[in-house]
Amino acid sequence: YRISMAASVRRRTSNVFNKKKIGQSEAWQSLFIPRTSTRQIRAMCRTLEEDKLPLKAFKKTVVYAVQALTEGGLHPDESDILRESKVAQSAFLGNCIILRSAVRSDIEVKTFSRDVKVMMPDEFASVLVSAYRNRKEVLQDKMTEESQQLALPSLESIRWRVDVTISTTSLSRVFRPTVTFSITLSNGKVRTFEVSMEKFNELRYN
Repeated sequence: YRISMAASVRRRTSNVFNKKKIGQSEAWQSLFIPRTSTRQIRAMCRTLEEDKLPLKAFKKTVVYAVQALTEGGLHPDESDILRESKVAQSAFLGNCIILRSAVRSDIEVKTFSRDVKVMMPDEFASVLVSAYRNRKEVLQDKMTEESQQLALPSLESIRWRVDVTISTTSLSRVFRPTVTFSITLSNGKVRTFEVSMEKFNELRYN
């Protein structure tokens, strides 16, 4: 009877644990973090709890994350904690992903606060939420600037003409038409190229 009772308790404990684990997984799936980054962020947040990263050190990783995203890098003489602690490195990278994802999706501060509190303990979450609230506009401006720099130029105008080659140095009569295109891009550059009539017809009908 005692063995049966012990087995029953173990099963109930296991069921409670599994339900809690499933509930946590479902909660994470509803967050703003991209699915491709969820595993890395969950690992980082587990590390914060298990390895007991000091709150002061976590605050530094948040400052460094904001600096890296707004300035494009870190000052070597200020990032000593990242060289000394793998836990701090993990927190720094995780904070960069969280902030970048939130800014790209234009997440409201209220939603950001709710989701981050699912990810990590409140004392850490409050630091990250405060940074997001205070630096969101700066982060948005920087990422908008980066996206504009990376954007490909668009087509502004196109001109074309048909040229006919009457003869060449080796043939006296050729009469071969070619189409010359001149395109102007939004960045002001002009590109010129030629295609044969066969290729031109492929472009027309495809």
